[in-house]
Amino acid sequence: MYLCFPLMHPDLLPEAVRAALPDSLRFLDPGVGDPRSTAHLPPEAAPFDRRTARALLADTLRYGESVANPRDLMARSLAQQAQALAGEGSGAVQREVEHSLSGAPDVTAAGMDSGEAGPAQAAQRQGQMLLLLAWSLEERMLELRDIDAGLRQSWARLNASVTQGDAEVEAGAADDADQEALALGRELSGMRPLEASRFAAPWRTLLEPFLLLVPGATLCAALPEIAATLADAGVAEARADLVPGAERVFLDAAWKLLGLAHLPESRPWLSAEITLAVFPPAGMEG
Repeated sequence: MYLCFPLMHPDLLPEAVRAALPDSLRFLDPGVGDPRSTAHLPPEAAPFDRRTARALLADTLRYGESVANPRDLMARSLAQQAQALAGEGSGAVQREVEHSLSGAPDVTAAGMDSGEAGPAQAAQRQGQMLLLLAWSLEERMLELRDIDAGLRQSWARLNASVTQGDAEVEAGAADDADQEALALGRELSGMRPLEASRFAAPWRTLLEPFLLLVPGATLCAALPEIAATLADAGVAEARADLVPGAERVFLDAAWKLLGLAHLPESRPWLSAEITLAVFPPAGMEG
């Protein structure tokens, strides 16, 4: 299974880049996207269902407008959500959210030893919340890009109007007031609207959530800094033709890709191998 990393919205990936990626490439939906999307893949091990994920994200963003401390934001948001869900009579969902806040093991998980499942489940919950926030950030980037496109269209129309006005001036059809307006128009039409900031993905922050929620997927990235960082860290590489079209393919334990000095005892799941294919970044400039 080929999964785009770290972007989760296809519209953020230029067509030139998408064309170089595997045809079967999917995008991760952390639980708030359109379930009918054929381009997206719901996370296999998501601890929160769609209803809970949407409620958590909405409450977190709403509360984030008045709280500056991210840690405090997460704790209070989860606590408020647990209280809100209590009125719906869903004890299981309430316990799940409360466990996310406390990090305590879920003793009701079927077929799992609570002592071993606790840390992994807490990491999954935290991971899904990170992905939900990253999803929201990508949506804001798409909105900003649309605004930028609208501004560019406005400048283009203004420039066309100024050009037409210049022709009228040459024909003697404009008075002094018109000429002042045209001069201002020329000045404005020479300005460029603010560029939308490129999405600076915290890819190492999102790597562990991808591993936990979609284990075994081959991650496909078109960010050259990933290859440079992993190569400098001495991460093991596989043959590039392991993934069609890839420029470099890294295959090593997750903790090594994360830049850690050793496997943390509290996060044994980071011993799992991750395949991360890096593709040429052609087309990413726009």
